[in-house]
Amino acid sequence: MKKIIVIALVIALSMVLFPVSSAGQREVKPTVTVFWALYDGLTESYRRDLEQAFMDEYPEIDLEIVPIPWDDMHDQILTSVAAGDPPQVSVIGTRWLLELLELDAVAPVEDYISQDLIDNIAEGAKEAEIAGTLWGLPVAAGARILSINKDLTDVVPETMEEMKQAALQVRDTTDAYGLIMPGQKHTELTDFAYYFYALDGEFFEVLDDGSYGRSTVNSEAGVKALQFMIDLADEPGLVPDGYLSQTRMDAHPVFYAGSAAYVMIGAWVESSLADVEAEFEVEHAQIPGFEGYSSQPLIVTDSLVMFDGADHLNEAGKFIEFFYQDEWKAQFDELIGFPPVTLSAAELPQFDTPLYHVLGEAAINAKAWPLMEGWGEFSDIIWDQVAEAFLGRKSAQQALDDAAAAIDRRRGF
Repeated sequence: MKKIIVIALVIALSMVLFPVSSAGQREVKPTVTVFWALYDGLTESYRRDLEQAFMDEYPEIDLEIVPIPWDDMHDQILTSVAAGDPPQVSVIGTRWLLELLELDAVAPVEDYISQDLIDNIAEGAKEAEIAGTLWGLPVAAGARILSINKDLTDVVPETMEEMKQAALQVRDTTDAYGLIMPGQKHTELTDFAYYFYALDGEFFEVLDDGSYGRSTVNSEAGVKALQFMIDLADEPGLVPDGYLSQTRMDAHPVFYAGSAAYVMIGAWVESSLADVEAEFEVEHAQIPGFEGYSSQPLIVTDSLVMFDGADHLNEAGKFIEFFYQDEWKAQFDELIGFPPVTLSAAELPQFDTPLYHVLGEAAINAKAWPLMEGWGEFSDIIWDQVAEAFLGRKSAQQALDDAAAAIDRRRGF
């Protein structure tokens, strides 16, 4: 009899601990797996707290946030896709999106989240929108801004032409340079883009279906932007000596040292100035447009995407909605030192500082790099031709005509 009672108790306990469905099988909660990039400043306690808070709110869903070093993210994602076991959600460099689309690996994030969330994302940060489809949400986005050494000038320029005149005044009245302009080819074509976008330039013709046509880097906007840069560089003492041998990493420390009035730069400017214990006063402002044009700064983003081969994407959409609440996404942005990508978070008091205010305003009007296969190669082609113009071997028009022709050949035009 005792044996029967013990067996009955064991069965009853098993029913409590391991509930079964009507088919007699153990019920397993859906699991949402997130590949989590380890940004500088992002803490393990934040990851654990986010994970637990989500499961407290959605006890019917298991959440597994997998921390992965950024340098390993690309290979980890492709390995999981190739193995047929992708995560539901992952951080990606937005530049990887076309590669993942080519593999039919991603699902449109817009299919699994609310319109309210989509509307809460700054338009300029939606770099993962292709041909009208939103494939991912920006998870870390940084627009570029203008930083000004207030010990050298009080002029906050409203146009590129005004910035040039103020920079010349600094050159003529101080021992400092007017502005920073890296001239050596490096991984980003940022400085040309600052001037090009300030004229509402587009690197490619955008067709009616949202795809890219021929290169338009040699448009009137492109030629004017490059000629303006050449004119700046040709002014003795206006930009750092030896600018043609300086990458961004070489040139920006000249500003940190207090030896230049203006620099077009990203959100890291304040931490870099703090690292060198800079003592001069700095003001941040929008990168100006040329006369007759509004500010359109460059923005660079990483995105959060969903994978088409994974189960439980509806549950994954619930995680994304949860994460992008101000309580969690704003804290994430603070930890990694990027401006908020949601309009609501941009209004929070912790982002009510001069730098964050300028960054938030910049994100609204910002433009990203063209999201297309081969952009890295095409950027190199433009860089090479810009250098030819800086060296005086080609006119601005000829250099960009040659760049456009080479790009179009690569793309089969």
